[in-house]
Parts: sequence; structure tokens; C-alpha cells
Amino acid sequence: MAEAPREILRRIRGIKSTQQITKAMEMVAAVKLNRVRAQAESARPFVENIKMMMQSLCLNAGEIDHPLFEERPINKVFFVVITSDRGLCGTFNTNLINAAAAFIDEQVEEGKEVSVITIGRKGTETLTRMGYNVILSHEVPWGDAIVTEMNNICVHLRQSFVSGQCDAVYVLYSKFENVLRHVPTTIQYLPVPQLAEEEKKALLKMSADFIIEPNFEEMAGMLTPRYLETQLYHGQIETLASEYAARMVAMRNANDNAEEVIADLTLSYNKARQASITTELIDIIGGAEALQG
Repeated sequence: MAEAPREILRRIRGIKSTQQITKAMEMVAAVKLNRVRAQAESARPFVENIKMMMQSLCLNAGEIDHPLFEERPINKVFFVVITSDRGLCGTFNTNLINAAAAFIDEQVEEGKEVSVITIGRKGTETLTRMGYNVILSHEVPWGDAIVTEMNNICVHLRQSFVSGQCDAVYVLYSKFENVLRHVPTTIQYLPVPQLAEEEKKALLKMSADFIIEPNFEEMAGMLTPRYLETQLYHGQIETLASEYAARMVAMRNANDNAEEVIADLTLSYNKARQASITTELIDIIGGAEALQG
């Protein structure tokens, strides 16, 4: 049985009301994306330069003797997973959580104990529901609070590593490449990764020898915490940019789908209204003919 014109009109009004919300969310996500993308792009040169400084320092330090560089048998792993607080951003959180689950399962198969630290309510809720050991959770910071919150988390991770509560720390974040592409990326956070032979050869070609004064330990004590803070901050900013890009695209797709549904419903409404008018005319003509007969 065909829908009544009044029911179709009610559905059109409901979809238009929802469309206003998705349009507003798209605009808000676009504004936030521009702001966070500017932060990410301005931070990248600093991130790259401090990474190069660390690599050059390691290259010229010889045998490294520093607690944050200590490599030991890995039995306990801390895994930092950065997601978002809210949904409505397509497959953004799903991709991150799938990558996190795959990494944790791989570590567990190797006989390691994995403790999860989450940044973002979506990661906390889903990983807890999946049965993983979430020992600490944080909401996603915003604005000036990002630096403060990331520094606090960094201090906690450094202290946990040095005290032996964990033997390694890994961080999962979403690498922002463009509006349509953001890739879940896992990095080794602690111990500070040593250079591979290929990296050493590549770095030797473009770096000069350094004289480290007064000594490597003092230089590492000053530079390494800043390097770790920068890595964590960079991961959070990249994830925020990915989240807002995913939400903007998801809301844009929702708007486009709403337009298509409204167009189809409008056509159905016109057909139903025309059929109703035709039926009424037939009834009127039939009644008139009956009166005349």
C-alpha cells in the first residue's frame, strides 16, 4: 500500500531537520581541521629537526649508557592508543581499534604482558569491552591543554619505564596524510630506538662529526625528554587532524545522501498527491453522473 502524502511530507521534514545538524557538524569539523592542520604543519619541521638531532647524537655517542635508551628483555609492554572522544567520523576509530587489537594480540602471542593506556573515550570503551587490560584512560585534550596533558603522560611513561614497570612503550596514532587518507601508525616510544645500520649509513652521508660537551649523559638528559614530549604531542595533533577530516567527510556524505533521499521522497510525494487528486476527481465526476442519471 502506497504511503499517504502527509506521511511522506513528515519524513521529508524529518530528514531536512537532520540535514541541518549534519551541515553544522561539517562546518564545525572543517573549521577545527584548518586550525589543527596548521598546528600539525607548523610542528612537523620541529619534529623532524629534533629527531635528526637525536639521531646525530646517537650516531656520535658510541656506546649509549642512559636509562631511556636501555634495551632489556621485553616482558611487559605499555601500549598508548590515541583515538577520539566522539563518533560520527566514519571508520576512523574502527581502523585505529582494529590496528590496536592486532598489535596487542601479536604481542600476547609472543608471551608478553600488554597494558593499554588510552587517549580518547572511544578507544577506552571499545578496548575495555573487547577484554583488553586498560590501566589508564584520558579524554582527548584541546587547545593549550594538549601540551600540558601530553607532557604529563610523557612523564608517567618515562617513570614507568625507568622504574621497571614496563620494558617497552609503543604508541598508536593516526598519521594525517590528506583529508581522505589517514593511516594508523605504531611507533616504538621507549626505549628510544637505536639507529639501524641503513639509517646510520644514510645519516653519515649528510652529517658532520659532533663533539658532545660536557658529555652524552647530560646532553641526553636535556634532549631526550623534549624529544619524547614532541613525539607524543605530534601523534596527538596528527590524530586530531585525522579525526576532523574523517568527520567532515562523513558529514558531507551524509548531506549528499540526505539530498538524494529528499529528492526521491519529493518525487513519491508528488506522485501520491497526484494520485490522490485523480481519485478525488473520479469520485466527483462519478457522483455528478449519478445525480444526472
